[in-house]
Amino acid sequence: MNGEIDLELYTISIIRLNNALENLENAQMTNETKEMFKASCDDFNELYLDIVNDLNNGEIQFNDYYLFFENGKQMFPQYIETLEGIENTEIEDEINTLINIFNNLNKIAEAFPSQQDLTK
Repeated sequence: MNGEIDLELYTISIIRLNNALENLENAQMTNETKEMFKASCDDFNELYLDIVNDLNNGEIQFNDYYLFFENGKQMFPQYIETLEGIENTEIEDEINTLINIFNNLNKIAEAFPSQQDLTK
């Protein structure tokens, strides 16, 4: 995405995922909740592929990515832990996909250089 993270897509995806998790926690497993998990998978996968493409092409806005990954270092493991605790066969595929995407994003975040690394 031209070296920038699609923060609008990310924000919508996080809100959708949080709403789906809240519905699940409140025992409101509806078709709408299933669709929210599926849409979250699709959105996070698109975001992940865009990030990988940008990084592979070396076309990134460092500040955007730096802030995204610094936040992600804290947030991605929390989502992984939450998703790993879900036992629901109706959305098992979506949960596994989300765990995989968050694991991949977390690996990138851990490897992403900090501003201190660049000044060394």
